[in-house]
Amino acid sequence: MPTINPPLLLALVLCDSTIREVGSGKISLIGTFNSLFAHHFPCVHPTLSVYAALSDGRGMVPCQLRMTCLETGAKVFGVNGQVDFKDPTSVAELCFQFNQMPLEKPGIYSIEFFADGELLGNRKLKVEQAKSQPQ
Repeated sequence: MPTINPPLLLALVLCDSTIREVGSGKISLIGTFNSLFAHHFPCVHPTLSVYAALSDGRGMVPCQLRMTCLETGAKVFGVNGQVDFKDPTSVAELCFQFNQMPLEKPGIYSIEFFADGELLGNRKLKVEQAKSQPQ
């Protein structure tokens, strides 16, 4: 049964990697981007990190992060989990790391974040053919 007030998605950021500082717990986002380039397709992108920040949640909330190709509807990845909100004023910061991510073709992909089955937000990722060959 969906929650009455779904959490609020504060941020959904794509980057090369994330680092969580041991002492403070602060998160650093390394190499943020909005597009990916490949010399040939299909290809395997070595690493993609997704940072999500949520607030205004109540109790245990099931969540899902997924990526799909907008042209074909094919799912690139999907991850299910739960976030435990002890206090609706707290901010839950989530870091997802994907390695060896297959990309079948250039195009526009959508990264979507769901909580309790409801889409909280999404962002587009443009995947393009690189113009020059690597040296």
